[in-house]
Amino acid sequence: MTTTSGARKQGRGKNLKFYRNFYKNPRKRQVPVGPAIAPALISRTAVFQPKFKNIQNGTWTWATAWGTVTVSGRLGALHRKVLDAIFASAIKTKRIPETGGQMMVIDPYRVAKLTGTSKSHPQWLKTILQDMQNATVTIVNKTNGDQYWRHIISDIWLSQHPAEMPGGALTGQRALFVVTISPGWMQIYDTSLVMRYRNVLPILAAIESGATYALALHVLTHSGGCFAVDNLLQTVGVEWAEMSRQRRHTILQEIKNAEPQLKKLGMELYTQSDGQLMVSYHPTGDVSFASPTKK
Repeated sequence: MTTTSGARKQGRGKNLKFYRNFYKNPRKRQVPVGPAIAPALISRTAVFQPKFKNIQNGTWTWATAWGTVTVSGRLGALHRKVLDAIFASAIKTKRIPETGGQMMVIDPYRVAKLTGTSKSHPQWLKTILQDMQNATVTIVNKTNGDQYWRHIISDIWLSQHPAEMPGGALTGQRALFVVTISPGWMQIYDTSLVMRYRNVLPILAAIESGATYALALHVLTHSGGCFAVDNLLQTVGVEWAEMSRQRRHTILQEIKNAEPQLKKLGMELYTQSDGQLMVSYHPTGDVSFASPTKK
């Protein structure tokens, strides 16, 4: 007969084995954790330019089967990484009933860690936040006819309660930011399909190509299937038809270089007999969807 103490040890052993297998074999993960990170709509429309560098400040319009987006300002893949990290790692979150906006206390260190950057200085994050505060985004949702217009962030200020430095080796304090996600942007969360995928943010952060990053985010909005890579790239805002042959080759090579990360996300690359590069997606269980809370 097993004693109570022995049962506890066996239980701990089973739990430890489960979590080891959980991280070794992503296909066995079944329970996405954490808050809603983003509406599927913003991965199905080109709100963010599919690049990490040389992000243009201007106005552009892009249409897909899911919606039409017009953006005035400077928004790229790096801004999307930061926005996802904010929703995934916020220290405190408070919805504002009077306006519909959402106030969030965020730590630059946590945000930098989730985005895979070594830049955790508050000024780096403040610049990204200000871009999202200044840019205006208009989205027409072709699924339900809804239209959204607003800045992503409406307010930014420093918290009066700094956090202790991480790791124990450093002394002092670091500043926290308080940001308010605009009522218009939160309306997209309320009235369209939203996604939870905090577990895969470190995998996405390891993707070095902005076009590949946008492609992966788009594919995650599906329940599975096979997709032509050039069609995916055009959907996420890559001006494929206007590109030189050499530039196309570079982008396709960047996608192939990210194959280890794509595999962890459940995406397999293969080439058809006609030479068309394809993506086969088999969900790992790390992404879940939630229906709109408001109609």
